[in-house]
Amino acid sequence: MPNLINYLEKVKELTFDQEPLNILDKVCINEIGYLTYEKWLSASDLQKTISLHDYADGKDLNPDYSFMVTKERVELAEAMVRSRRFAGLSLSSYRSVLDKEVEKQFAAMIFSLPELDYQHIVFRGTDDSVIGWKEDFQLTYSREIPAHRSAIAFLSEHLPNLSGHITVSGHSKGGNLALYSAVQSSTALREQIAELLLLDSPGLMKPLLEKPSYQGLKAKMTVIRPQDSVVGVMLYWDRPAQLVAAEGIGFAQHNALTWEVDLVANDFVYEDQPTELSQRLEETFQEWIETLPNQELKQVCDLVFDTILDSGIESLDDIGIQALPQIGQIESLYDIGIKTLPKLGQLLQEFGNLSDKQKKVLQDGFNQLLWIFWKSGNKKSSLPKLELPDFIKKLGELTNND
Repeated sequence: MPNLINYLEKVKELTFDQEPLNILDKVCINEIGYLTYEKWLSASDLQKTISLHDYADGKDLNPDYSFMVTKERVELAEAMVRSRRFAGLSLSSYRSVLDKEVEKQFAAMIFSLPELDYQHIVFRGTDDSVIGWKEDFQLTYSREIPAHRSAIAFLSEHLPNLSGHITVSGHSKGGNLALYSAVQSSTALREQIAELLLLDSPGLMKPLLEKPSYQGLKAKMTVIRPQDSVVGVMLYWDRPAQLVAAEGIGFAQHNALTWEVDLVANDFVYEDQPTELSQRLEETFQEWIETLPNQELKQVCDLVFDTILDSGIESLDDIGIQALPQIGQIESLYDIGIKTLPKLGQLLQEFGNLSDKQKKVLQDGFNQLLWIFWKSGNKKSSLPKLELPDFIKKLGELTNND
């Protein structure tokens, strides 16, 4: 199945005069926003505008791969910065923050193509940090999370200094940050934005969809998500999404490098309807948010993620998530076991140490989620139905087992 890397191989020698900037180019630019430039560039370099083509000349990027900096993303970056097409691509205003005290994971940067007078602000999605994932779940009950405030500040600081065609984009939580910060920015700043590119990202809380600032931005939004989207159907949307064919199922399709590309049209391959699973998840997430009071959602979120952090797990890489693409290799499985079993054991112990009241909060919250999902399946026939009573019984046995 052709993907973005295959597209770059096709157009690497084509200038933007020969093949105009298109949606695939823009998604490629957004994807390299996941790379940890602070590990390759000095702090002083990151204060400047960096020509990525010149920086990469004669160098092997070859970083340590992780949940976020995957082999495929590095291959994509290599293909871009060594191509004739992206020879003018520059990076500036790079900012990356992980603050455990205020529970914030935030990164943003500006990519530019001077020959097109094109500026592209990218808000990074969730990284491998547990703090970042906790912040994602806070979207379900908080009107504003710490990363939202940082995104608003980033636009306020940098948009007044930009000109030309300005795209603001993000994938996953990054798309939510892009949309939220644009909606909450001043009229003058919103008018500078030519396009909001939102890639399989959660929507917004319902009240924000009614704001005049949101309504005024709708015509500038391009919303793209895979056909079997999980993340992009969280929260609320009133803007139809373009659905992309993708490899894998469910959460595996969240990775934009699984999205199918039409190498003749230089566009994605689109589908007419979401899958049944994606539709059920959208209904489930929304009803769960509407059914559980915000305080209960907060309690569930805090218990899950604080217990994970108390066990010493601070990153998904701590439990071998970065090795999943190589899961079929015996060596990888062995390495995962050696490195992660102690931390997983500590995690189970921490959950076992929760009080009966805390365990009940978790059980009730997840039971409610499973009930809603099971109930939505009774309306349809093609997906297998959960045997809810037995499933809930087993979950109860597990959570009550000290």
